[in-house]
Amino acid sequence: MAKTVLLARPHPFIVAEMKPLLEHSGYAPAKLENLVDLAVQARSSAGVVISLAVSSSLGETAVEVFTRLRQGVPHIPVLFAAMLPLYKAQGSLERLAKQAGIQATILGVAAGNENAAALGKPDTFLYISKDDLADPTHRAIASRMVQRHFR
Repeated sequence: MAKTVLLARPHPFIVAEMKPLLEHSGYAPAKLENLVDLAVQARSSAGVVISLAVSSSLGETAVEVFTRLRQGVPHIPVLFAAMLPLYKAQGSLERLAKQAGIQATILGVAAGNENAAALGKPDTFLYISKDDLADPTHRAIASRMVQRHFR
């Protein structure tokens, strides 16, 4: 039986692009429908994916979702995803970590990060962009990083 990964802030990109990656990596993606259910669903998941997109079907910002997640399930590994390359999203991730009061390790999809000791830790933000999923080599690396992060 596949481990569940919660799509905590669904966005069309996440559903269309991330879901197949998660399934290929051996996970069963579950879409969060209501923020009230976040902690309950996250507790039974191997990890959580949060979209940094401006809008989401959930209606809450990435900061709100992450803050709620940390209040209810502080030790679950998190993956952030967006259309932007990491260098453009880095500042947003750093601000999010600062607002949450943590010193986050931010890892993008790269061969040098594939076996990073920080993967799987709650203060590690794994970041995957749309371009990472479009490139077959990066997609394969992303899949292996997801498997290490969501053990």
